[in-house]
Amino acid sequence: MPTKAQVTLTGNESKRLIAKAALTYPKIQSCMHDGNKLLLVGGTTVSALSEEMGFGPMRISGRIEASGTRTALRMTDASHNLLVRNGEAVNADADIQSVVNDMGPSDLIVVGANAIDSQGRAVLAFATAGGGRRGYALHNAFIRGISMVILCGLNKLVPDLGAAMANGGMSDVEMSMGAAIELYNIYGSIITEIKAFEMLYNVQAVTIAGSGIGSGEGSRTFVLLGEHDNVLRAWKGVAALKGAALSGAPESMITCVGGCASCIRHTGCVYKYNAENGLPQYPNDCI
Repeated sequence: MPTKAQVTLTGNESKRLIAKAALTYPKIQSCMHDGNKLLLVGGTTVSALSEEMGFGPMRISGRIEASGTRTALRMTDASHNLLVRNGEAVNADADIQSVVNDMGPSDLIVVGANAIDSQGRAVLAFATAGGGRRGYALHNAFIRGISMVILCGLNKLVPDLGAAMANGGMSDVEMSMGAAIELYNIYGSIITEIKAFEMLYNVQAVTIAGSGIGSGEGSRTFVLLGEHDNVLRAWKGVAALKGAALSGAPESMITCVGGCASCIRHTGCVYKYNAENGLPQYPNDCI
């Protein structure tokens, strides 16, 4: 009879668990040493993977917080997109499109997601038309058949991405708590907490509860089932993750207060500067 244990992971702890599992993914491991290219497309979970690889936290641009869908206040030197080859990493922000143009079927892109559903679909959210340079690069990667691995916690599970995409979009949003967003399909193997427990500890994870109060908001509670030694290793692994912090280059975690340069291209944002609301401007200070 398998051993059973119950554990709870906060959103940040889940990101770290998923990042640790992604590090063991065979193609990610091979790209670290065999000359193939690995492109890390930054978000907080991919940033955690970058830290696990020893490259440090990545720059975080868009984010969803209590005030809505926001962006960073300032540009920083940290990489938002990181190209890894033979154990070395270089900033790919300025030329992400040419980087993707030079990638082939033996290379790999690792990206986060803003939402997934039970049908295995995943999307990224963008607040600029076409997703800017990154959106065009990822679209090019899909067309050219470059493999992707998607890192995403179950706190981003939504009922139906078909309905979400049918009703999302920026152009007709009149008011938005932060920049109105469009959703962009991404395709690949998705690593959630359930897959991460399997990859790291060879145990089955079953989600039995979601979210909570205080520091438990956005958490997920799992029952772990498997051989005793495996479940015990998973228990110790979760215990070691307790209190895990959000990954991201510190300066990039400061959120725009409204009126930054990005506001020009952000639709519907109620925080942006105008003469009526009198919010301060921060020209040329934001991405």
